[in-house]
Amino acid sequence: MALHKDQAIILSTRVFGESDKIVRFFTLNSGKLTGIAKGGKKSRKRFTNTLELFNHVDLEYFEKPGKGMVRIDNADLRRPNSGIESSFKKMCTASFFAEFVDRLTREKERNEGLFNLLGEGLENIKLVEFTYSDVLYYQLRVLRHLGYMPNFETCVHCGKDLAGRERTSFSNERGGVVCALCALSVPHRTYSEDLLSRLAHGSDDDRAAWPKPAGGDDRAEFERRASELMEAFVSFHLNVEFKSYRLLRSVTG
Repeated sequence: MALHKDQAIILSTRVFGESDKIVRFFTLNSGKLTGIAKGGKKSRKRFTNTLELFNHVDLEYFEKPGKGMVRIDNADLRRPNSGIESSFKKMCTASFFAEFVDRLTREKERNEGLFNLLGEGLENIKLVEFTYSDVLYYQLRVLRHLGYMPNFETCVHCGKDLAGRERTSFSNERGGVVCALCALSVPHRTYSEDLLSRLAHGSDDDRAAWPKPAGGDDRAEFERRASELMEAFVSFHLNVEFKSYRLLRSVTG
């Protein structure tokens, strides 16, 4: 049985039996793992306030070949979740990203970029309450890191490069924009060129470079249409329904 030491972000926890905890966590070097913390519910020595949602910890665990679940031996707090619990909105936002990463990743697939992105997002949630535009920015970056990013640049049917004014049709079935000619035969929905052009820049690492909608009604309409498109895309292509999606939309509106 090998001992591993790694950084981890806690995605979910549940009580198991009288005193144990089942913990889902995303690590820097081994991706997503599920572990059992013996005495995790009651221990004041090894797990005091460490195996809590959204904490960034230094974790020690034992892994036995052929076993799906590891045994968590010790956890030291690196960055606490302090600040997230200060509002219901922040809790909903953090819960969405934890579920998003959990549901879209497989166990033991290393993704250092995704680990760092999740940590960055949770740190920012501590500082400010996200609007839906903020959520969308991180959601698109997660999809890019996982290789699931919608195609907002070229026609998904014929491959033609599309300028901003040509991006008005999005095919949920094909996973991206379609040109005017292909739209005659490919199922799609019509959106404003402004919406799809903004989404095309949505996964840029430089947040300041992403075009922002104006305030008032324009912003509300952008967020409503963008959330509809993204929810439909994720549900269709990844066959995943998120429990936290609609709740998140209700509190970030």
